[in-house]
Amino acid sequence: MKTETLNENLIEAVKEKIPKGVNLANVLMDTLYIGKEAVYRRLRGEVPFTFTEASIISNSLGVSLDRVSGTNSSRNALFGLNIIDHKHPIETYHAQIENYTRIYKAIKDNPTLEWYAASNIIPQVFYLDHDNLARFLMYKWMYQHEKINYIKYFSELQFSEAIREMQKEYVKVSREVASSNFIWDNMMFCSLTNDIKYFMDINLITRDEVDILKNEILCLIDGLEQLAAKGYHKQGKSIRIYVSNINFEASYGYLEADDFKLSMVRLYSINEIATTDQKVFEHQKEWIHSLRKYSTLISISGEMQRIQFFEKQRQYINSL
Repeated sequence: MKTETLNENLIEAVKEKIPKGVNLANVLMDTLYIGKEAVYRRLRGEVPFTFTEASIISNSLGVSLDRVSGTNSSRNALFGLNIIDHKHPIETYHAQIENYTRIYKAIKDNPTLEWYAASNIIPQVFYLDHDNLARFLMYKWMYQHEKINYIKYFSELQFSEAIREMQKEYVKVSREVASSNFIWDNMMFCSLTNDIKYFMDINLITRDEVDILKNEILCLIDGLEQLAAKGYHKQGKSIRIYVSNINFEASYGYLEADDFKLSMVRLYSINEIATTDQKVFEHQKEWIHSLRKYSTLISISGEMQRIQFFEKQRQYINSL
C-alpha cells in the first residue's frame, strides 16, 4: 500500500472519531504536540505521518492501525521503521530523536505508564546528553554504512546546537515516565571499548579524542551508579536497574499504560522498529520479564553486585 493511501486512510479514520464540527487540525495539534503548519502539511499530503505519530493518534483517539493499513491477519503485524536514511543521515537522525521526544511528551503524564527495556548496548536515554559519546555512536553507524562516503574521520562529524538540544530534551522527557525498568547486559561497556579501540587503531580517531571520550564515559558511569543507588531520577520518578548474569543478543523494550501499548526492538546500533500490535507486545513483555530470572536488582538493594558491576565497566573504559 502506498504511503499516500496510508496517510489518507489515517486522516479519514481520525475524522470518523471526532465530533462533527470539531476542527481536525486543532485535534491533531493537541494530540501530536506539533505546530499548525506541520499539521497542515500532513493533511495536504506533503509530509506523511510518522509511525510514532500514527501510534499516538491510534491510542489517543482509538483509531485502528490495522484498519488503516489493511493488515487484519492474526499472523501479521504492522511495524514502524525508525531508521536513519543514508542519503540524509543527520537530518533523519534529528527527526528520529524528535519523534522519540514527541511520543514521551504525549504519554509521560499517565500515572500507569511503565517502561521496560533490556539492553546489551548503552540505552540512548542515558548517553544522549553526553555530546561526544552520542556523536561517536552516530559516527560508527555512518562509517559502517557503505553508502555514506563523505565521513571518514571522527572529527569530521559535528552536531548542530539544535540536535544537541533535542537530544537533551529527549533525555529529560524520558525521565518523567512514572516507572522505568532496565535490564543491562553485564558486558554493556565492553563492546563500546572495543569499538573505540578499533577506530583509534586505524587512525580515524586521535588519542586526544579518545581521552575526551574516556572521561565522558567514566562520568556517565559515575552518574549511572548514583542513579542505581538512589532508585529514582531527579524528577522523583522510580527507576529499577537489573544486571543480567547471562548475555543476550539484542536490545528491546516496551511502554505500557492502561490505554497504551508499544513494543520496540533496536536495530543497526542506533535504529529501531516499533509496533502497537497486541500479540507482539505480549510476546515482547513475556520475554523481557523472563530475563529477570537471570538478573540481579542493583537499584537500592544489591549493593555488592552494584559495586562489582560498575567497577567492571570502569575497567573496560580505563583500558583505553
